[in-house]
Amino acid sequence: MKRVNLVRLTILTLICVLLAGCWDYIEIETLEFVFGLGVDRVTPEYIVILEMVKTSGGGQHAQVEPKVLSTSSGSVSSGGAALSNVAGLRAFWPHAYVFLMSEQVAREGILDAVEYIARSRQVRGTVWVFVTKDCTVEEVFKSKPPVANSVSEHLNAISLMQENISGFIPLQVWELNQDLTKEGISPVLPTIRLVHERGELVPVVEGTAVLKGDRMVGWLDGHESDILCLLKGVFERGFFVINTEVGEHGRFPITYEIVGNQVDIKPLVKDGRPAAAIKLTMQFGVEEVGRAPINFRDMQQTDSVEAQLATHFKDRIRELLHKVQVEFNADVLGIGQLFRRKQPEAWRHFGSDWDVYFPDLPVELEVRCQVVLTGLSSAPLRVRD
Repeated sequence: MKRVNLVRLTILTLICVLLAGCWDYIEIETLEFVFGLGVDRVTPEYIVILEMVKTSGGGQHAQVEPKVLSTSSGSVSSGGAALSNVAGLRAFWPHAYVFLMSEQVAREGILDAVEYIARSRQVRGTVWVFVTKDCTVEEVFKSKPPVANSVSEHLNAISLMQENISGFIPLQVWELNQDLTKEGISPVLPTIRLVHERGELVPVVEGTAVLKGDRMVGWLDGHESDILCLLKGVFERGFFVINTEVGEHGRFPITYEIVGNQVDIKPLVKDGRPAAAIKLTMQFGVEEVGRAPINFRDMQQTDSVEAQLATHFKDRIRELLHKVQVEFNADVLGIGQLFRRKQPEAWRHFGSDWDVYFPDLPVELEVRCQVVLTGLSSAPLRVRD
């Protein structure tokens, strides 16, 4: 009896192995992978651009062939479906890396463009979102990254390396969706521009598009974006070349690297009006001193450098605050959100008129800088006479 049961079990196992198949099986040859999606215009018709990738070969001989297709349509989703007809293969969305919007779309309002990728079940919430500057989405997708096979892979790699590449704040779809729905915070998006490199146009991620609601109101350059990173608590190993006074020897350009930063923003109420206090602490490593005759073993010189760094960054922060408060009236730091969360009574009083209070919001600022790393030598490099 046991032998019969064993034979039956063996036959049943073979049937399951040989006849079973995947219920959602798709031939890869019938697919065109969408790596990047973009919108260059919303009105009067959407202009939708896709970077699609077709794989050929296999193993070490596998090749990736990016193609850029565009169409005009009544919506983002219908445009994507129409481009499947042009490509002759089914568009496969789950591998998409990036979503790009032109400056025109951003200034008119991003909601119409971004709603599809925020809603779609096919597009992952981890797609990176960008705004193009001084170029169109189609021009970006048709540019030539020096190493990556496709522009979308290039932009994805840059976003993942943000800690080591300063000048922007990466943002994914799910984060943008949250920022758009929250009170007391203005969303920001990283920007892409094209630069000439050995006769080719190469996409570079640098700078920030500042939004108020869903409309872009202005730009921050790469240096201002570095300061914004610090104030938003985004860690990046940014490099700063700062003219530093070294005793009686004059000023020398010294390169510092941020190796750590901590920020604390507190909402305050003073004399019946909203205010804020920002405390920023940064740790630096010294990367290059050039010909500067500075010795970091000398505590007096080290204290002087730390004080100069604190003054430098305090001035830069003041300039950024003036720009976002007075020029843009956009609460990119989410101070209003902090009021709403930490001082709900005050927010109920000020919240409806936050646009009136924010441009004149008093901000107390405390900046502390520490030099914690000096490389392999704390003393300057000397040349023998």
